[in-house]
Amino acid sequence: MDIVPLDFAAEPGRLAEYHALTAGVFAPGPRIPAHLFRLVAERGWRLTPAETWLAVDGGRVIGGVTLHLPDDANAHVALVRYLSVDAAHRRRGVGSTLLAHAADRARSQKRTMVLIELAAGSAGAAFARAKGMREVAAQARRVLDLTTFAPPEREIPGYRLEFLRGRSPEALTGDMITLMEVMNDAPLDDLAINDESWTPASMRQMEEAWDLARQDVFTVVARAADGSPAAFTRLFADIQEADGWGRQTDTAVLRAHRGRGLGRWVKEANTAWLKRARPDLTRVITWNAVSNGPMVAINERLGYRLLDVWNEWELRV
Repeated sequence: MDIVPLDFAAEPGRLAEYHALTAGVFAPGPRIPAHLFRLVAERGWRLTPAETWLAVDGGRVIGGVTLHLPDDANAHVALVRYLSVDAAHRRRGVGSTLLAHAADRARSQKRTMVLIELAAGSAGAAFARAKGMREVAAQARRVLDLTTFAPPEREIPGYRLEFLRGRSPEALTGDMITLMEVMNDAPLDDLAINDESWTPASMRQMEEAWDLARQDVFTVVARAADGSPAAFTRLFADIQEADGWGRQTDTAVLRAHRGRGLGRWVKEANTAWLKRARPDLTRVITWNAVSNGPMVAINERLGYRLLDVWNEWELRV
């Protein structure tokens, strides 16, 4: 067995083999379409430095690991985005070799820790524990049945809603940066990472990636009476291969506007819009920190039901 780098442009066959091993990693959640898999593995949403290494045996890809190496405030971290081993080759040291290689690469890039997310109670979690990794955070996945979703139409005095599909107009870049940076208020448990910051350039990189990954993006912003942004939420669906799934991602309310029900309001409005605009979708999945009580309560009031729990594991290198 050899561990070799993946050249995304020159080796489409190996990329396809790696995708085949990894596409179902989030089952019973949505399968990762090939175009989205490639974008996340090759560069992430923000042009993050990344590298993918494959375990190859007899010319066949039997495993792989993708590392993201942030070059911003979290330059101490190496993020394992994917680590997969072919079912027929498990318990033969392939995963151990790939993790060890990832740790070596992290050290060579002057990283002090490797992070990987794994389903609680899974074979992957047992593997992480056996390798001396430590649980540092817990995320719960919940699923909403869109076919029965019917929220009340309502308003919140002093606020109005703004609906955006796809990339944001350039004039709104400053507002979107303000809203995205509120995401830093989300609980991190024992996860030793720093706040994310945004610039007009990084915001453009992220939104350009939506088009590259063929994503249909629905954003609702709540604005106060003076026009300033107060809250937002965002939903994604694949344009070509959604397979019935939508994905609820960021939701945030500025501190000065909390306690008024804005979080639930923007999510109700956006989900109702998604349901009207994309009748092919039947389910929406979301992730929340288990410790994020307010957001979990909002999701459960909307009808989200627990699917499973995933843990972030840390390996100090």
